[in-house]
Amino acid sequence: MSLRRIIKLKEGIKESRARELKEVNMQIEALKEEVRLLDLQAESINEELKVSFSQSLLIRYKALMAKKKELTERIRQLELLRIEKRERLKEAYRDLKALEILRINKERENTIKNLNIEFQRMGFMHLIRRRWRDA
Repeated sequence: MSLRRIIKLKEGIKESRARELKEVNMQIEALKEEVRLLDLQAESINEELKVSFSQSLLIRYKALMAKKKELTERIRQLELLRIEKRERLKEAYRDLKALEILRINKERENTIKNLNIEFQRMGFMHLIRRRWRDA
């Protein structure tokens, strides 16, 4: 398999990992927004409880707090997943950069090799011409 093909495959892997990381970030932001809305609802229920105490309001408040706790735990799990996905993306970038350097070095070696061959041919042709003139 050629080096260029491997680089293209690695670029595809890098893009898919970047897409996965973006999806996790979007999930985290959506959950944070949901927690913010729950806080607003809990605050309004808390104000109602201060005005007039009701068992149903207290139950709703506790349900909101339980939901908020679940969401914050899910956010924490997603944060860990985001760290893992970010490391995998960095790894893909490192692999891609190493392959690019390898490709550049290989091209440089080929160029040097081709130039050496050309110089040898030129030297040989020069010797033939000189020999032809002298004869």
